[in-house]
Amino acid sequence: MARENGVWLLTAVWLSAIGAGLWLWERYDTTPGAAGTPAALENAPTHRWQLTVFVHPRCPCSRATLVELAQLAAAAPDLSVRILFVVPRGVGSGWAQGPLWVEAGRMPGVSVDLDPDGAQARLFGAETSGHAVLTAPDGAVVFSGGLTPGRGRPGEGLARRAVLGWMRGGTGASTAPVFGCELLPPGA
Repeated sequence: MARENGVWLLTAVWLSAIGAGLWLWERYDTTPGAAGTPAALENAPTHRWQLTVFVHPRCPCSRATLVELAQLAAAAPDLSVRILFVVPRGVGSGWAQGPLWVEAGRMPGVSVDLDPDGAQARLFGAETSGHAVLTAPDGAVVFSGGLTPGRGRPGEGLARRAVLGWMRGGTGASTAPVFGCELLPPGA
C-alpha cells in the first residue's frame, strides 16, 4: 500500500512539474519585449506606404516575423518594405548575414540592409527584434509595434489588421506588442 501511495505521489509531482513547465513556457512566449518611444521623426513624404522592420540577425523568434512580413507584403503590393538587421557595436557586418538575412533577401520587392550600432533602431524606438514602423505617404508614423501575435508565432494578429487598415482606409491600431529578442545589449 505504501508503495502504491508513493507511485501516486511521484506521478502527481511529475505531472505538476510538467504543468508548471508548460505554464512558464507559455508565459515566456506571450510576454512582449520592450517597445521604446520613437524620436520625433520628421520623415519626408515618400508618396508610398513604408514599413521598416528591425531584426536581430540571430533571434530565433524573427523567423516568424519574416513569415508574417511576407504574408503582409503579399496582401499589400503597394507597401514598400525595408528590413534593417541591427549590428551591435564592435561586431562585423558578416555577423548579421546568416540564415535570416538570406531568407529576407529572397522576399520579392523587399529592401534588406544593415543598421550599424542600431542607429536607426534607436531613432525609431525599436528595442526588440521584430519591431515594425509604418510610415504614411505624407511621412507620418501611424503604427509602431510588433508583427507577430506571440514570440516565434506567425499568424494574423493586430499588426496585420492595423497595417492593412491604415493602407486601405486610413485608420487602424497605432501600436502592438513586440515579441522577440533584445536588439542591442543593455547600455549599448
